[in-house]
Amino acid sequence: MIPATLLAFLLAFMGVAGVTGLARRRGLLDLPGERSSHGVATPTGAGLGLVLGLCLAAWIVGGGPRFGTIAMPGFWLSCALPLALALAIAGFLDDWRGLAAWPRLLLQALAAAVLLGCLGGAGQGGLVGILAWVLLVVLQVWTMNAYNFMDGSNGMAGAQGVLSGVMLAAVFLYNGAPGLALAAAGVAAACIAFLPWNAPRARVFMGDAGSVPLGFLLGGLGIAGALQGVLPWPLVVLVLAVFHVDAGLTLLTRLFAGERWYTAHRRHVYQRLIVHGWSHGRVLLLYAALNIFIVAPGMALGVIQAQWAWWVAGAACFLLAVTWYAVSLKLGERGT
Repeated sequence: MIPATLLAFLLAFMGVAGVTGLARRRGLLDLPGERSSHGVATPTGAGLGLVLGLCLAAWIVGGGPRFGTIAMPGFWLSCALPLALALAIAGFLDDWRGLAAWPRLLLQALAAAVLLGCLGGAGQGGLVGILAWVLLVVLQVWTMNAYNFMDGSNGMAGAQGVLSGVMLAAVFLYNGAPGLALAAAGVAAACIAFLPWNAPRARVFMGDAGSVPLGFLLGGLGIAGALQGVLPWPLVVLVLAVFHVDAGLTLLTRLFAGERWYTAHRRHVYQRLIVHGWSHGRVLLLYAALNIFIVAPGMALGVIQAQWAWWVAGAACFLLAVTWYAVSLKLGERGT
């Protein structure tokens, strides 16, 4: 597993470097605006290099004989990664030229549906199976967009990819699914390769080219683990709960306030903390701490005592929601 993971790190680092150079030469810059959390024009779209590196590493490793005895899952090589690459290319075009929201949403829904087809759907026929399939597509599309919404502070999306990838890899290894563990470790390694470019000072942004595919891959790994019986269903949401809770509660707050929820804003807690003078590094440490001290113990307990998984996931999400609400009260309405 270690050689394959190192290969993912090296190729992702090289991919990010290549796309960063291209963005600088072509003037592909994210310009600061009223709703931005950065103050200088910064190259963007480097997530394409991250995804390219991850894909190349996985396809080189393939069945695994040259890099150990662990084989990559078939759906990962033939389905998940090609779909992630398609999402990365679409995201890069969006970062570069700007694409309408509906075509992007349709592509995300199509990618989610195809992935579920590769995984065998929800495992049931009839109305129950159809409803479960629709629910999983919606969950996967929401996960992609939540990840994208939360990619607005230095290191945020990259660090979440590392922590979620490591947690998933640990769970899969514990439950005897080394192929899934290798795939999750590869995602974590690719995200580690991106972090030096983006934190603590951002030399380049991931952009939609990286945040949407990462949400797709991490969400897809969670669903795959649940369908294969090596990850309790509640933990599929819990592993990315820090992003789900912040993005979800922020969206609900804006809906109840009568705002146009689909427009750019700075209502996420991490954005408001930056408006209040927190550094990007301090914000990153806060969100990492929430993962380490709330999500990770919940994942561990939910795996060891699977019969408690729903209660554990609910309690962890409740703690995250209370934290979100307490910080929101502390911050007030400034930065909206």
